[in-house]
Amino acid sequence: MFEHGGVDRLPKRIILVRPGESEGNRDGSTYSTVPDHQIALTQQGISQARHAGTQIRQVVSASDSLPETWKVYFYVSPYTRTRSSLREIARSFPRKCVIGVREECRIREQDFGNFQITEDMKVIKDVRQRFGRFFYRFPEGESAADVYDRVSSKCFVDDLS
Repeated sequence: MFEHGGVDRLPKRIILVRPGESEGNRDGSTYSTVPDHQIALTQQGISQARHAGTQIRQVVSASDSLPETWKVYFYVSPYTRTRSSLREIARSFPRKCVIGVREECRIREQDFGNFQITEDMKVIKDVRQRFGRFFYRFPEGESAADVYDRVSSKCFVDDLS
């Protein structure tokens, strides 16, 4: 919750944004040589993030009758591409309207394992399909169930306030 005039208030809305196109999206073999958290945005991804910022600002600012009385608070994962996406998105917002930015590792993407070898990942993803996408835990990684537990725990939700 956020304090406004001495009163705790829940945010009016929560907007979730995926990062723009990354080098890994463009070329899947990138995951075999670059750690997932260090994969950068492409130029297209930078443009996408900048556009997302413009769109989000329109949504947020349209809900208030007074100019720039609204406030935003950003949460971002520690991944290079998400921090770069936030940097581009934030260009659309006046500093006085940004009440905070917080890096939060629990909102990072699912961990598919260290240095994902393309040929191995094809076999692993086939096994995941047969096992069940939600419960299959990637070698050296996590399952979708692990991600669910990470982001839905009461401690995590409480920490966001």
